Amino acid sequence: MIDYIALIIFGVSFILIVFELFDKSLVALCGALLMVVFGVLKPEEAIAAVEFETILLLLAMMLLVNIASKSGIFSWMNVKIAAFTKGNPLFIFLFFSLITAFFSAFLDNVTTVILIVPLTIELVKGMGRDPKPYVFAEIIFSNIGGAVTLIGDPPNIIIGGVTGFSFLDFVVNLWMPILMSIVFVLLVFVVVHRNKFRPISGNLPELFIANVLIKKIQHKFLKITLHREFIIKVVAMLIITIIGFLLQKQIGFPTYVIAFLAAILLALMTAKRVHIHDSFRSVEWTTLFFFAGLFIMVAGVEKTGVLDQLSHFIAGSTSNLFYLALIILWVSGFASMILDNIPFVTVMIPVIFGIQAQMTGDTSILWWALSLGACLGGNATLIGASANVVSVDLAKKEGVNISFLSYMKFSFPLTIGVLAICSVYLFFAIN
Repeated sequence: MIDYIALIIFGVSFILIVFELFDKSLVALCGALLMVVFGVLKPEEAIAAVEFETILLLLAMMLLVNIASKSGIFSWMNVKIAAFTKGNPLFIFLFFSLITAFFSAFLDNVTTVILIVPLTIELVKGMGRDPKPYVFAEIIFSNIGGAVTLIGDPPNIIIGGVTGFSFLDFVVNLWMPILMSIVFVLLVFVVVHRNKFRPISGNLPELFIANVLIKKIQHKFLKITLHREFIIKVVAMLIITIIGFLLQKQIGFPTYVIAFLAAILLALMTAKRVHIHDSFRSVEWTTLFFFAGLFIMVAGVEKTGVLDQLSHFIAGSTSNLFYLALIILWVSGFASMILDNIPFVTVMIPVIFGIQAQMTGDTSILWWALSLGACLGGNATLIGASANVVSVDLAKKEGVNISFLSYMKFSFPLTIGVLAICSVYLFFAIN
């Protein structure tokens, strides 16, 4: 009876999260409490189920990014990029797309689109061009770039937390499919939207308008007084943090300790300019509680044995590691198109552990397949990832309305192509 109660609680909660009938953090916490109230989990089991390493890493990165953003360095970099492109549509597309991918690898992709999308829309829209292809690209590249590192996308943070994979492990194992995906997506965008990216070098009115707009953007986005000392401290701590992630195994500290150390040191060094209370208020506490509730609900489902049965079924369907990796890649890819990839990855973690228990040899490729499918599959629809939803909301505030179907018409076949590229990578990685 308890098994059915656990599955009902999880199923109802999952549906409420997908259709956003209530705030997802409230639903997750309610579901977690019901698991305890109905005796599926003991209170101490519920606490033990929470992956606190994941929660603490997210919290530390939120604090670090917030303090760093107060320096104005991100706005300054965006304006410099806009000025460097000189209003050329193709250069704007290439630079902002690649910068989005790069930032998303070392910040989180939601923070990245918040910084870049408004600036891009103002520049492109002011030139009389359609900003939608640029926003589409920034959505897609935020998810692609976020997939290459431990901290770039929430699914990777979760996978890293339960497996112990380091920041460098993610980069070493995922840089190749991510690089191939970036090249493929760039080529598709340039070919499909070649008319919208035509150069303006021979059009004097457009050149004049572009220069005026860049001046306007410089004035608008650089109202913050830049303090050299503040920026040096921010840049230094960001570099030290990234180096710490890369050398995590040599240092011997988990990623959340490195991130917290960087955030606290930066807070101390900039205490005169940034109030720590403001930084803590900026933390997305609802997201952190959502993770906590989700971990507890999945532990309740795991206790029923259903996930063990699922892992036996998948492992029993084939003994070929490549086919298993393909199944995980495409199932997670399609699931992430219509569901939040965070709860899906959380559900799949015990499944993969179950499969690994039945196999011998190195099966770590299954985790990379899950990461690629969950992070990249979300590109197909506007509800597939948090960065997608945030980008559309930002665009709407700037007067650019992006419909579900107009985005999916372009992004769905593109995502299928990206997943196909990842399939080829998995084949060569295993063989």
